[in-house]
Amino acid sequence: MRYEIDGEVVTFYLDNPKRDNPDTRRVSFEGAGLTPAQVIPMLEATVDWRRGKSLDTQNTATSMLADFFAGFRAFGEPWPTHSQNWTLFVLHFFQWFFTNTESGSRTGTRAKTWSSIFVPWLGYLKDAEIIPLDVVIPCVHIKKLASLDGGVKHLLGQGRRCITDPAVSAQKLLVDVSFGMTDTDYLDTIEEQCRHLVGVIKKVCLQHWWGAMQDAETGRKLASQVSDDMIDRALAEERYGEMLKSSRGQFIKYASPSHPQGIAWALAWARHSLKRGNSRDCVSASTMRQSPLFNARPFTGARDNNYSILDGLTVLTTEQWGNFVGPARFYRFAGLLCGLDAAAACALLTIEHPQFSSESLQDAMLLNVRGKSRLLVTDHDERSILMIDKPRAGRLKSAALSELAQEIVQDIIRATAPVREVLKRSGDKRWRYLFLGALNDHRTSRVGILSVLNVRPSLLNGTSTVISLSRLYPLLTQNNLQSGTLDFRRLRNTLGVLKWFETGSILEMSRTLGNTRKVALKHYLPAALLHAWNTRIIRRFQNTLIVLAAHDEPYLLDVTDFSDLADLQHFIAQLILDYPANTSPLADEVHRRLRGASPSATPASAPSLLNVRLSPKSLAYLYAFHDLALKTLSTVQQDKVDTLSGLSPRQFIDMAKLLMHAAENTELHPALRDSLDVTQLIENHDRALALKGEIDMQFSKLTLKRKWEAT
Repeated sequence: MRYEIDGEVVTFYLDNPKRDNPDTRRVSFEGAGLTPAQVIPMLEATVDWRRGKSLDTQNTATSMLADFFAGFRAFGEPWPTHSQNWTLFVLHFFQWFFTNTESGSRTGTRAKTWSSIFVPWLGYLKDAEIIPLDVVIPCVHIKKLASLDGGVKHLLGQGRRCITDPAVSAQKLLVDVSFGMTDTDYLDTIEEQCRHLVGVIKKVCLQHWWGAMQDAETGRKLASQVSDDMIDRALAEERYGEMLKSSRGQFIKYASPSHPQGIAWALAWARHSLKRGNSRDCVSASTMRQSPLFNARPFTGARDNNYSILDGLTVLTTEQWGNFVGPARFYRFAGLLCGLDAAAACALLTIEHPQFSSESLQDAMLLNVRGKSRLLVTDHDERSILMIDKPRAGRLKSAALSELAQEIVQDIIRATAPVREVLKRSGDKRWRYLFLGALNDHRTSRVGILSVLNVRPSLLNGTSTVISLSRLYPLLTQNNLQSGTLDFRRLRNTLGVLKWFETGSILEMSRTLGNTRKVALKHYLPAALLHAWNTRIIRRFQNTLIVLAAHDEPYLLDVTDFSDLADLQHFIAQLILDYPANTSPLADEVHRRLRGASPSATPASAPSLLNVRLSPKSLAYLYAFHDLALKTLSTVQQDKVDTLSGLSPRQFIDMAKLLMHAAENTELHPALRDSLDVTQLIENHDRALALKGEIDMQFSKLTLKRKWEAT
């Protein structure tokens, strides 16, 4: 970030990592009564404050300066020179910023801007001794009101809705709240729809990605018919075509669509140019027109200028293929990725690893600025770890790629390798990015220019004027996945909610999304769903108390929330299962009042999970107990279940075997690897074995009864 002053106009040059030239922003202080000598120290401090930051952050700083100069124009005051003058000016500017009628921003937005931008900036100016240190900078705090919307991101298939009134019946919320349903049935009503929509997106994106890879492979086979030597020889001898019998004596260029091998020559030329090109436009449409091997106007409306043979070679249907124009068809078979391909890959990687946000995936790099790889190969080349920057979180996120994600990343690296080499040879700074390909922007005549791909949400949900996945694959629109209901953020948010459905844990949801529990609860779990779920829990407990109090009264059905006797009986049956005998005072009352003298057997206890904390000490105790139990306990004693805890030594023995096997075996199923957190397990396993010897000595001093007595 740097600036230049021309008269009373400041021109800022902002660093854009995806462009050759920096972005420019102009801010004028004309009419503010300021001189360049007064402004320059403040500009220098601002540039130092925001140097090295992201493009959006630098752009925000320029907007902040524009407001600051507008404040001087509104007051008509000169540049403050003393502490008292600065204090008055800051207070006047604070008042003007919140009352300025020229801005349409809401009070909440202005308060957030003041607290997050102006207060730190004015504080930095104090540190730079531009503003006196004793000047008090006013702060503003707005009470955050709880609401059902609360800035929560929406799920797939949901457009923007009006906030639901909590006073309205619970059936008016996102889901149908039935107090008589089991927890599993209730969650399934939402989870099933979410999983279905995610499955539809995954199916469509896989179909598109594999289709693109298959067409690229077809193009490679066609290009292999013409070698690089044949192209070099034709160019050296200036022999750019030949006379064919079918052409009635006309001269046909080798890469012409009219030539029998025209498409093979064209694709081979693209391969040849990528191998030896030193500029981003080495395979562009304009370069193609200048090549003597092609017709003067390739990919124009005339049939003789389009490779119609590709119509029968693509895996796309006729309707889908009709959405692609000539250059896009050619570059697809040339193996160059487009924005649509990158959008499908981003969606698939998000489904496999929701901790990667759409912004971080779009800006993912294979190498950082120091040349260190962001893709680490482990486990004997079977699995890879991908590390991606999350700028807003200010940290590097990593994940052990799933089998599908690794296959997609490898396809991306293979497809972008030629483009990466061209950009590297040309000295272009974008060669480190993951998603590289050929642009297809007819508005700016950048057709076939090699660059980093811009993955926009419109490529998923687009309109009639944009080639998008929803336009190519009607399955998306049939499931209401279109503009307003489908984007990368909704997809990622839905995956986080699905994790909450599976585990009921905000912690697991936050781990899946790579966020803190506070962020997951506030921004990713839909407040209306959480409100409905809490309402259901409360009403279900209230109905439980009502049933216990009036279980033998004739008006029981009238005082509960059920409309017929069948639902009431189902609810009572669920109470007996949900409250096992001898587990709580309420459970005792349920069985005493509702079960009566029924001799039916006690239902089996619900299955539960045995967890262990992954730390060297806990693993050491578990391993030591495993050895001790095998040595001192018989098979019957190992299977003996303790009535208080419901646990037996066998469960600890099996868990120790599982963890030792997972830590010492390199071949594990991906599902087991993810559930066990193998990376952390391996780190603690060796340390646990070192501690185990000391614990074994402690256990050897203990005495166990050889005979267990029933209690």
